[in-house]
Amino acid sequence: MNLTDRVFLILRLFTVERPAWPIEEAAAALGVSVSTAYRQFGALVEFGLLDLIEGDRVYVLGPAIIELDRNIRHSDPLVSAARPAMKWLAEQAGAPCSILLCRFYRDRVMCVHEEAAGAVGLARVSYERGRLMPLSRGAPSKVILAQLPPRRLRALEENLAAEMGPSFSLKDFRRELAALRRQGYAVTFGEVDADVIGVAAPLATASGGIVASLGVACFDHPDERALGRMRALLLAAVEMTKGAVVRR
Repeated sequence: MNLTDRVFLILRLFTVERPAWPIEEAAAALGVSVSTAYRQFGALVEFGLLDLIEGDRVYVLGPAIIELDRNIRHSDPLVSAARPAMKWLAEQAGAPCSILLCRFYRDRVMCVHEEAAGAVGLARVSYERGRLMPLSRGAPSKVILAQLPPRRLRALEENLAAEMGPSFSLKDFRRELAALRRQGYAVTFGEVDADVIGVAAPLATASGGIVASLGVACFDHPDERALGRMRALLLAAVEMTKGAVVRR
């Protein structure tokens, strides 16, 4: 295993559910000796990627992660290309909702930027920046899946079946994705968060590798007319991004 792989495995130990690790438990989870873990963790502390909480003798993610997060917020080409359209959409929405920019990442879907519209207040959606989301549920995820080539979709069949359970029909799901491709957008009702209506459309990029979507999570139960207006605004926002070049 090379250095990059080791660093990646160590950093992925730290989650919302498990944010702090004693060195002995971390070593066991990584399958290395305690002395090796001390050496590897010490190097990451030196670079600020980890912090040692002396009193508790546990390691947590370090301040360099925050620095990197700030850098990517200001420099991610996908976010930079979509942000003006997202701000416009939030201003035009006229109703409480969250504007979501999502992308395909590690066989899942991740929200990489969000804008709030209206008096969102305590209303939140599961699609939040940095959180990995299911492939098979929610408008932002479904329109991303609908953009993937057939060979890539076949590689994801096992993941999709695990997410959707015994009632999953690959044939029916493929038919649904084909309909979404023809339609150019998706609308879902409470598939991820109860009482939240999702509307999303594929986001064209010039990266050759990024597969993304722009979506709206509506909180106030829009009627058919209001939903149609939101869909039209979303598609207009997608059109606004087409002049922006996204490169990696």
